[in-house]
Amino acid sequence: MSGRQNSTQALVVGLGLAAVASLIMYQMYKENATAEKDVAAVKKRAADKSRALPKMASGGKTVSSEATAAAAAASTPLVNNTSGREEKALHMRIEELDKKGKTMFKNKKYLEAADSFTEALDLIATHGLSGPPSSSSSEQSTSLARQVITLTNNRSAMYEKGGLADLALSDCLTILDKDLGHLKARTRSLRILEAQGRYAEALVQVCALQLKFMQDNRTQLRMGVPLQPPVPQQKLEEMISHLIPAEVEKYMELAKSKEDRSLPSQYTLTQLLKSFNGYNGWMSKAARSGSVSTLTPLLDGEDDPSKKASLFLKRGRRHVHDKSHAKAAVDFEAGLALVAENTELQDLMEEDDYARLLEWVGMARHWKYDLEGAIKCYEKCSELEPTNPEILVKRAGVKMDGGEHDAAVELFDTALGLDPETTDALLHRANLRLLQQKVVEAKADLLHCLKVRPDHILARLRLATLLMAENDVEGTKQQLDKAEQMVPNSSEVHSYRGEMHFAQGELEDAKMQFQKAIDCEPSNPTPYVNVALAIMNTPPTAGGPPDAAGAISMLEKAIEVDPQMHSAYMHLGQLKLAMATDLSVARTVIELYDQALDNCRTPDEMRDICGVRLLTEAQVDAATMLKMETFSMQ
Repeated sequence: MSGRQNSTQALVVGLGLAAVASLIMYQMYKENATAEKDVAAVKKRAADKSRALPKMASGGKTVSSEATAAAAAASTPLVNNTSGREEKALHMRIEELDKKGKTMFKNKKYLEAADSFTEALDLIATHGLSGPPSSSSSEQSTSLARQVITLTNNRSAMYEKGGLADLALSDCLTILDKDLGHLKARTRSLRILEAQGRYAEALVQVCALQLKFMQDNRTQLRMGVPLQPPVPQQKLEEMISHLIPAEVEKYMELAKSKEDRSLPSQYTLTQLLKSFNGYNGWMSKAARSGSVSTLTPLLDGEDDPSKKASLFLKRGRRHVHDKSHAKAAVDFEAGLALVAENTELQDLMEEDDYARLLEWVGMARHWKYDLEGAIKCYEKCSELEPTNPEILVKRAGVKMDGGEHDAAVELFDTALGLDPETTDALLHRANLRLLQQKVVEAKADLLHCLKVRPDHILARLRLATLLMAENDVEGTKQQLDKAEQMVPNSSEVHSYRGEMHFAQGELEDAKMQFQKAIDCEPSNPTPYVNVALAIMNTPPTAGGPPDAAGAISMLEKAIEVDPQMHSAYMHLGQLKLAMATDLSVARTVIELYDQALDNCRTPDEMRDICGVRLLTEAQVDAATMLKMETFSMQ
């Protein structure tokens, strides 16, 4: 429901004509050959034949799936360029080959069956197209087209059963080039592509099956008639799950290659800093150190590296105070560069300035998701201050973001071993335990944190969320009321209260609270996302549709205030795709997801976006393949 929750949702095949085996090669086939020679001979025949399947004189029109199905039981058509006796002989020969192929199939002689169907196709190609047109040529041409599709489908099935997957797939694609709605050919191509590990192409075929099904059954679907889809949702999810790891790795490498990764939004960083017990102390010290305008001349006039490093620390902290986090990160790095390789200079720095400089550089690198760089700074800081639990908590935070949950738990436990009332460790360990779905342990940590610090707003809001998930409405209200008493005009409190109303189905009250959250802090992206969700869940009036334009506006605003608001991209893409009037609009959704990937910070966020991007791209490719101009079922 909430914009702060991850919503994981759980997709290009070139069409070509297959080469066919010739009648001459068919006559060379020996029934007493070994199985290995059988396979080699069929492959050689397919390679030697470059002649395409016959093109019928039907103007290139697509043959419907109903016509294809009817052809399976239809008698072999007469051909128009022979005498009556020759036509009858040809007709009988094709029927014989068809029956022979089916008999071979029943006897599990799949490659022999394939050759029978190939000979029949060659006969049609050789005798079915030349000669002057007759009054029945159009009808015969259509019948021949049906027969070609039926025989090619039968041969494809034999190739698949005989272990010649590439030939089977080639035949499937040839059929689909003539009949987009041929269910058996598309299903077989999906099966073969999946078996070959060609998951991206298989995903397109899954989408094509789904889109064709929706198109053919749009009336029943609009009426709410329950129908069995041609492919279960699980198959689609399986295809995506095979593709996601490589996609995530690709985009993570691209992110790492950036020289200067963008920081999270000002609001996000401020909330992160406020989650630490030392925040008020940091801000107080920054205020006492002077303004940027007073510190800058001191920096410019200082030549002593150790003193200059301390001044960079002070000015960087002041930038944080002023919410200029990017400038702060630059100052912290500049200060560390002056003393990093010189222990004498480190010792000459004022008081604990070197340890604090390491701590702030660690935080700044963590903001940019430079986890390796952050952990190096924190570990050096721990060497200087081995009993400082706050540094252990920050190290644990890096491990959390890196997916090393066991290592993070160990660091949290060590911090609490040093000081059982370390609220930073209790709060952030509770967050980790919620990720691990260890609700009981998370609740215990939050209650302990509030016992130590009853005024801890973030802990109280986390507890409210947990109680909300347990459907403890009264307990949720109590925690939110206490939080509001302590901070009356908190955007976060209003946003959480809106989520409570949303969970209760009180959508108007929810929207009112979300709007209050926006009014209190326009840079908070979460209430914008939640307003959009509330709009889309509000029953339309007078039979009209939901206010999709209003929801889209809210989601776009969320991205504007925080380009890293990954859930806004997820919902916005899905909404725009649902409303797309043509495929060009759908393609802009792919561009939206590319923008999201450029702003993702964590592998989990990338995994979500990659999943919906893969699905959207496959849907567009499938619609293009089916010659659909829109996803609309109207």
